[in-house]
Amino acid sequence: MPNKNALRIVGILFCSSGVVALAAPMMVSIAIELIAGWLFIFIGTIQIIAAAQSVHRPVVRGTLGLGVVSLLLGVVLIAAPAAGLQTLTLLVALIFMLSGALKLALGRYLSGPKGSRILFLSGLVSASLGALIALTLPQSATVTLGLMLGAELLSHGIAALVIASTAPDQSER
Repeated sequence: MPNKNALRIVGILFCSSGVVALAAPMMVSIAIELIAGWLFIFIGTIQIIAAAQSVHRPVVRGTLGLGVVSLLLGVVLIAAPAAGLQTLTLLVALIFMLSGALKLALGRYLSGPKGSRILFLSGLVSASLGALIALTLPQSATVTLGLMLGAELLSHGIAALVIASTAPDQSER
């Protein structure tokens, strides 16, 4: 049984964070981009260290190559945040379009009209959002990631609050 008070606190924190992200999407988008840059630097460094410690030549070359690419990507994201935002936003748009295409294809092959219609509709929404994001680049790059994170956080918060309000009390067990 979920702890209702804990779920309420989590829901309020998610909702509050979502509202902040929606109120300041540019700041949140830049923060996301910078965090991604530092993660790539960290991952690239770890891969380079792993390559230096490996004894198998193909592993060394592959791991070293991936490490250098990750490290350079991180440096570029940190050094040129505007370009990094555009790149990350384009990647998100492509992921949405691919996700939409896969849901559309899967919706065609599902049995039962209700499930296939919902999946088909979800595919249309994902593909359309991806296309909208891609078509509005570079202008949309400064706010898209922050708006998406804000909407996601708000959605999680509302779900947690609804679960907390509908879950039976632990004393009812």
